[in-house]
Amino acid sequence: MKEISQILELWNQARQSGESVILATVLRTRGSSYRVPGARLLLTSTGGRAGSVSGGCLEDDLLKKAWWLTRNGPVIRRFDTTPEGEIATGGFGLGCNGIIHVLLERDSSILPLLQEVTLRRRAAAVAHMVAPESKAGQRLTIDTEGIATSNFSDPRLATLVEPDARQTLSCSTRHSMLHDGSELFLEALTPAVRLLLFGAGDDAVPVTEMANFLGWQVFVLDGRSHYARAERFPRANEVLVYRPEEPYVLSLVDPWTVAVLMSHSYSQDLAALKQLAVKPPRYLGILGPRKRTEQLMSDAGLEPAQLAPALHAPMGLDIGADGREQVALSVIAEIQATLNGRQGAPLRERGGAIHASEAETSAPWVGSIACA
Repeated sequence: MKEISQILELWNQARQSGESVILATVLRTRGSSYRVPGARLLLTSTGGRAGSVSGGCLEDDLLKKAWWLTRNGPVIRRFDTTPEGEIATGGFGLGCNGIIHVLLERDSSILPLLQEVTLRRRAAAVAHMVAPESKAGQRLTIDTEGIATSNFSDPRLATLVEPDARQTLSCSTRHSMLHDGSELFLEALTPAVRLLLFGAGDDAVPVTEMANFLGWQVFVLDGRSHYARAERFPRANEVLVYRPEEPYVLSLVDPWTVAVLMSHSYSQDLAALKQLAVKPPRYLGILGPRKRTEQLMSDAGLEPAQLAPALHAPMGLDIGADGREQVALSVIAEIQATLNGRQGAPLRERGGAIHASEAETSAPWVGSIACA
């Protein structure tokens, strides 16, 4: 998410100027909430902030009280936004009808770990202590080299939790669980989404801009040098003249990579399709009618099953898109839904909570996890 890069940018600025920081992390929710466990907010001693733990109302309270609350060390702050809690506390103006537990800690060890994940494009995992609250700030981490470290006061707990933390890392999940009388929140820290955009036509510009707005890395590739120009795509990380014979493209594909083919050139899309079939990304969208994609697959010597479930063609959600910006919105929305395991349907048609299920995000449970 974009807020991670914003948090790291502010953290590095604070380090350079000698400021202290407080990292706020949502660890647990009950009922409805604007953000889910894992959401973060960074505060600096001079009043700077990046990220969020709510729709904006909890942030005001934290700006006023976080430094006082953490004067003796890490603490978990409980916000009650249920009707009863709103009445009792004077209200936070959220209207979420839920309870949110936020960990507050000064100069958190999570910040260098997030930077390591970002720079190395490797995942890490963290198991945070949620209860008892007297142990706020205790955690086990699996870094990007797979090395586990823990500051749990009970070393036996680290032995119990480490296998689940490694499974969380492997599956890129987040969830709560109980272990030996302690409640923990486990999360995988993953790099930003990387978008490989094959095609540097005019309709690729809004795709690049929307992806950049979400904090994704964007690489624009086109075999036509007069299209593949950096000045046409100021929001892209790189603009490259695409040469299928070069292996560089495949080196860009990792578990957090998505790709779209929208060059409007059959030969270029065919070459890119053949190359990506060797190492499929998480999402592979192809612009154009279904019949064209079928011909591309046939000419590439591929069967749909070889690219399932990554292949999306025609790409995009059915929002009646017309024009470059609307098509870009349709495509970016489908990618986001795919990465979150959703269908892109209206929220009013979703049964239960609008966020991930309670079992995935907040309900403590006992035992090991498995990839969904």
